Amino acid sequence: MKRTMAAAVFSGVFLLSACSGPTTGEQLDTVLKETFDAEKDYRDTQSEMEKLEKNEQQLFESIMALTQEQQEEVKTQAEEAITSADERLALLETEKKSMSSAEEEFKEIDTVMESAKEEDVKTDLTALKTKMQERFDAHSDFTAAYEQLTNLQKELYEMLLDEEAEMQVLQEKTVEVNEQNAKVQEAVTVFNEKTEQFNELKNSTIENFTEKK
Repeated sequence: MKRTMAAAVFSGVFLLSACSGPTTGEQLDTVLKETFDAEKDYRDTQSEMEKLEKNEQQLFESIMALTQEQQEEVKTQAEEAITSADERLALLETEKKSMSSAEEEFKEIDTVMESAKEEDVKTDLTALKTKMQERFDAHSDFTAAYEQLTNLQKELYEMLLDEEAEMQVLQEKTVEVNEQNAKVQEAVTVFNEKTEQFNELKNSTIENFTEKK
């Protein structure tokens, strides 16, 4: 399992108000800053999530290498993996709340659009709004897929606690986990693509403001 989520969404944006003229540029700069700040908890969860995921993967591989005679060790490691999965679900909730707050903050771009006087500026801002909404939607798709994956992993870990669990059943659950993990990876890819597209659009918007100065 690997999730590398694009986090530096607004890098290089904070000079916008200095070069874009008084009202519209300053308002947009404020919206972007506040959206960036609202995503802080989202950014902060990334490294901890990845650390838990890596440790869980190592635990699972270790469990699968143990024999029936080592059931006590299997139980200990499986319980540790379950705890780790619960911690990831809690971090995911923090991430979801952070992105939800950012989405609310970004809605203020409507005010910026209303204050814009030039049609080409309105067009740029509308495109920026659309792309950011696509990014938020992509993150929502990711969290839904990731939550389902984590719950499937918990089911697998709980099955490992059962000494009577059949290998075939464990293998079937593992296949299910792997299939869901593939969906998560696809969702991560889409989210990162939307983030990159937003960054590119944001940069071109800044350039357009600069040219109008």
